[in-house]
Amino acid sequence: MRSLVLILPFLMNLSVAFAENTDTLTVGYNVVPPFVTETKGGITGPSVWLWEKIAEENQLAFEYKRLPLDSLLWKLEYQELDVCLSPLSITSNRSKVIHFTSPYYIAHASILQRDDSRFEKSIAFITSFFSVNFFRALGALAFVIFIFGLLLWLFEKNKNQEEFGKGLKGLWEGFWWSAVTMTTVGYGDKSPRTVGGRIIALIWMFTAIIIISGFTASIASSLTLDSIGSSSSTIDDFKDETLGTIGNSATSQWLANNFYVKKKEYQNLEALLNALDKEKIDAIAYDRPILSNIIARDSLSRYKMIDTKYNPQFYAFGLNKALSETLKDSINFSMLNNIEKIDWKILLSENNLN
Repeated sequence: MRSLVLILPFLMNLSVAFAENTDTLTVGYNVVPPFVTETKGGITGPSVWLWEKIAEENQLAFEYKRLPLDSLLWKLEYQELDVCLSPLSITSNRSKVIHFTSPYYIAHASILQRDDSRFEKSIAFITSFFSVNFFRALGALAFVIFIFGLLLWLFEKNKNQEEFGKGLKGLWEGFWWSAVTMTTVGYGDKSPRTVGGRIIALIWMFTAIIIISGFTASIASSLTLDSIGSSSSTIDDFKDETLGTIGNSATSQWLANNFYVKKKEYQNLEALLNALDKEKIDAIAYDRPILSNIIARDSLSRYKMIDTKYNPQFYAFGLNKALSETLKDSINFSMLNNIEKIDWKILLSENNLN
């Protein structure tokens, strides 16, 4: 009887520990391609693969539950949810109420814009021919042609009046010869006969090769200058633009901290893209891997991503306080063990996350 009394507390503790290990965890998620993607067969993606490896190695029973991001954060804080499967960026504000695993992916935020249609691009190209820069380049080219045509005419106007007469008509013939020579068309209808004229022609032939290359580049540059000048390449270029993002996301917090007062928050990516399509916002500010996935699935080429990075973020699983106290070390060990394997690197590569 005495031995039974002594062993009873041990058996009770063992049963409690067994019960804790066999409790079914509630794992919340929201769809965040490519990390968490919903299919007919269930959910898939790198975050799903990693969590299921962790659960298998630690013999954790769990069930998935889809929730909006706001609900995920709230339920984790008040321990109505055990794990957040979707990648959460570790921030100071979140760390006050949510426990995080070690990071398993490092990302940056970026910008997504609506791309111009082919018709809009064609109109922009045509209108670029009427830009000030284009006419400046064209005028400079005409001036150089005129100078060499004038020099040739001065030598030829007296001794070659059949081809280079006096007055404005002769001056025009010199301009015509200079243009034909520069473009290497070579009609042969006009040619210098004097020694001075032939020296000018020889100099112009070799000089034109260099000059025409430079002016061609100048004209081509003028056609795209307006487009380049109006394009944005850093997040600072969007200071006065209306940016859309996901509410309560790390990017939303960053925009607020950096005084982007025109930001608009939406519940999910679908609502964000809908707002962009309807021109309610100028661009989307959000995590670069997620925006890259949108571009990859954009078969109609409706969007383009600005090549800019800001606000580095560390993705991790979110845990409630109780689970963190008992299993955080085991979860971290399994997670680090799996992200060091080649399978994880292949999975990231298949999802364009390298």
